[in-house]
Amino acid sequence: MSLCIAVNNPGNYVMIFGDGRITRGDKMVSDSHKKLTTLNSHVSLFCSGVQDYCEELRSIVTKQVSELTSIDQIASIVMSESRNVHQRFLIDYPTYYEVNSGAACLATVIAFYDVSKNESGMIEYCHTDNFEPHITIAPMMTARGIAQDIALDYLPKHFDAYKAIESVLDTYMVVINQNNKVGGTIDYHVISKSGAKQYVVDEKA
Repeated sequence: MSLCIAVNNPGNYVMIFGDGRITRGDKMVSDSHKKLTTLNSHVSLFCSGVQDYCEELRSIVTKQVSELTSIDQIASIVMSESRNVHQRFLIDYPTYYEVNSGAACLATVIAFYDVSKNESGMIEYCHTDNFEPHITIAPMMTARGIAQDIALDYLPKHFDAYKAIESVLDTYMVVINQNNKVGGTIDYHVISKSGAKQYVVDEKA
């Protein structure tokens, strides 16, 4: 699992962040795993959870999306393939949710700029409602994954629209200081009408 933070500034840009840490139990496996994927020049996908199944979803979706794929089509593809991957996961680990209450096999968020509508937004998915896409084009901050409650408590109180990126990175530092399952490199994409710009920072730098 990991932590994703996304912020939408309607019609201007949407930002999506993901840290690079992977843990198995108390063991740190990687500090630089990329959980953000560009699906095309205006759409980015975050997926974390049970990593093998996240990678499967990421691979399947990437192969089905092109520059010509609409936001609605992408939303439908991710919904359908999330259901398929999740079903395979439940066959492999039928008691997972009994043992890991509150956990998720797939934590998925899409950030997009729809050039045809001049709209920016995000799409969230959850296994609890069978991965129905929840699309937001309004002003919004969201967090998914480990310590999302800490992030959502801190960020709105300390968000500076003139220092939007710094505000989110500061939020990661607050979370990292409280939960060592979050950390490592932090990838983020800023998506606007001109396309997605990709950045990476090291929280230890």
